[in-house]
Amino acid sequence: MEPKIVGKRVKKLIEKNNISIKELASKLEISEEELIKKLEGEEEFFVSEVIIMTEIFNLDIKTVSQIFFSEETDEEKEENEKKMKL
Repeated sequence: MEPKIVGKRVKKLIEKNNISIKELASKLEISEEELIKKLEGEEEFFVSEVIIMTEIFNLDIKTVSQIFFSEETDEEKEENEKKMKL
């Protein structure tokens, strides 16, 4: 999966769950700078980090699959369909 897309999706999770980058980086046991690189798509998330985020954000397997492994989430499909109708 494209790292920039995954980073964008994780940013949405961070905002939705009102967690700071500092707090998430701490829980992932990485530096804030490293997390920012991952959120910007400059680096990929490791599987171990995906597992930790699954627990932090209480994600089900379908959501994990959509965020980290699918080309387009249901939410993104809806947004794209709305844009096409305009």
